[in-house]
Amino acid sequence: MPRKVRTAPRRVPSQQRAQDTVGVLLDATERVVSREGWAATTTNKIAEAAGVSIGTLYHYFPTKEALVEAVVHRMWQDELTALRAKASVLAEKPLEDAIEVLVGVLAEVAGKKLELYRRWYGEASNLGQLGLGLVMTDEAVTMVRVALEHHRARVVPEDLDFAADLVVKTVMAVVRTATRDYRAQLESGLLQRELSAMIRRYLLR
Repeated sequence: MPRKVRTAPRRVPSQQRAQDTVGVLLDATERVVSREGWAATTTNKIAEAAGVSIGTLYHYFPTKEALVEAVVHRMWQDELTALRAKASVLAEKPLEDAIEVLVGVLAEVAGKKLELYRRWYGEASNLGQLGLGLVMTDEAVTMVRVALEHHRARVVPEDLDFAADLVVKTVMAVVRTATRDYRAQLESGLLQRELSAMIRRYLLR
């Protein structure tokens, strides 16, 4: 039986200096993975890019998988943070606008780190703890559920919990897939327009 690769960090940094070091390591991991891809990324290259010793890297992370998984979790957190900033828009604007905001926010976050998303989703999508991802997704689903309830008279699906969950997970999956398969359409905005139209047709009378 193959040995299971460790993906949990060795230590959770509590002091500011340690947090700064971990931040530097994650930034370096993003650059190396984006530039060279998952297979060519090594802990030595990450340490060199971060300007730290390999011993310092291993003090916090046991493997490159642990580093990349931490980066993935940070990507997910960036998505959620961006959606939180638009929570009032999602809840109060016309549903057509809310749909465009949902799609646009997630596309913008992915677009800022397009190569990193492409490398992760195309080469190492197994990295990222499902449970943590679902917790973050659930918060986004709750935001959309509030918007659907606010416009209940215009919403076609009867089960709003299911509809909100389906919409959020569909948008996330399509945007992430687009970084790998539809880069030109993502960068031009065509994907966002088509995806928003698809969601509107599903939701609205």
